[in-house]
Amino acid sequence: MSEFTDMKEDLLNRIERGLKHGSAIGAKSLDLYLIKSNELAINMDAGIITAQRGGTIGVGCRCVLDKKIGFASASGITDSAVDFAIESAITGAKLNQVDDRWESFVHNPNSSKEGILDSSVLDVSSEEAVHGADQIFQEAKKYDPRITSVSGGVYVGYGAFAVGNSDGIVKASATTGTFGQSYITAVEDGKTKTGFDYIMDRGVPSFDGIGTKGAEKAIKLLNATPLGKSEQTKFVFDPIAAGQLIRTALSNSVNGKSVVEGRSAFADRIGDQVGISDLNIYDDGQIFEDPNVHAIDGEGYPRTTTPIIENGVLKTFIFDNYYAKTYGTESTGNASRGGPQSYESLPSVSPTTISLTPGSKDLDGLIAEVENGILVTDFLMGMLHSNLISGDFSVVSPSSFVIEHGEIKHPLEAVTIAGNLYSAFNQILSFGNDNKLTFMGKVPSIAFDGFTVSG
Repeated sequence: MSEFTDMKEDLLNRIERGLKHGSAIGAKSLDLYLIKSNELAINMDAGIITAQRGGTIGVGCRCVLDKKIGFASASGITDSAVDFAIESAITGAKLNQVDDRWESFVHNPNSSKEGILDSSVLDVSSEEAVHGADQIFQEAKKYDPRITSVSGGVYVGYGAFAVGNSDGIVKASATTGTFGQSYITAVEDGKTKTGFDYIMDRGVPSFDGIGTKGAEKAIKLLNATPLGKSEQTKFVFDPIAAGQLIRTALSNSVNGKSVVEGRSAFADRIGDQVGISDLNIYDDGQIFEDPNVHAIDGEGYPRTTTPIIENGVLKTFIFDNYYAKTYGTESTGNASRGGPQSYESLPSVSPTTISLTPGSKDLDGLIAEVENGILVTDFLMGMLHSNLISGDFSVVSPSSFVIEHGEIKHPLEAVTIAGNLYSAFNQILSFGNDNKLTFMGKVPSIAFDGFTVSG
């Protein structure tokens, strides 16, 4: 507990020392990023459970000299590691080309609120985490003898990062979080189907039902039949599928880098109606139960709630500091340092948590409004291969169901769904009230009209 309590303060002290060292050796414009995290990962693979403790600890440094930028990173946060990153970044800057768009690093002195910090995460032992994974396994295996494989696991982690620059910014943010997931395989008469379920939380949630729900989905799909046709029809996407579509649609169209570089379909459409009047989409960096939420972004700018589309009208794009200055505006707090070793990455523009204003009906209520159509659940395959310039997509849904007369009739073999990501905003029929925090955002079920299905 004391290690976590002191983590932010320790990182801040190291940032301040590093900035002083950089200044002493002639670096007038530095940006330092330090991270330290502790992770416990319990993995299941075909019933074999393994435990691994680890973490991320390192430093990334940017240096600007005469509008030339250098970047370097180092594993560890000792004085020598920080100094090495600083000195290497200075050397790199001297060798790089001039970029006239470079002005300065983040100036905003404010921070937003932290997400929920749950101390129970700090006390989870390997035995307790293994028990949680085993609970998922046992639930799935007991559900039905046709369950042949259970994979997934439990992840528990906590940590903090700090950002500081030569313009006077020194800030830090911390997080705690737990993830649990199941991938269940069922086999019958040579047919193989999979089911999936998960939970994510800033604390330590109950893992009850994750194995059972994943197994239930897999068993249902064993009764799948081919669609046997191709047609335009109505769809209901559950929160996972809907979140995946919406996040993909926004990944390039409202990304400040894509806008500046002329690769966004929405580049000149601020103030235009791009969706139905009930459509409200936010980039929400202040959903406090989301493990991905922090008080600041990867450059030290405060996380915030940014209205992207309000009442169907495109309101703004999302930016980090560099592309905001290039565009002529302020950062929206969307600088992300991605990858498992985030200190090795330069900041890039990325959404935090995409959220939508929900409707009034639950999933069953949306289905009841569809005379004939398709219910799409869980992840879609191939969404990342969509044409983000034109918006055209063609994806495979391995977990979908026929809707007839407002009721779910039977599962389908994998079907292909095609449409356009940007036209989809105007093809929305209604929203569910089941906003669920997923890996893709906090998005409700959504009913669409006019996509093409074949299978």
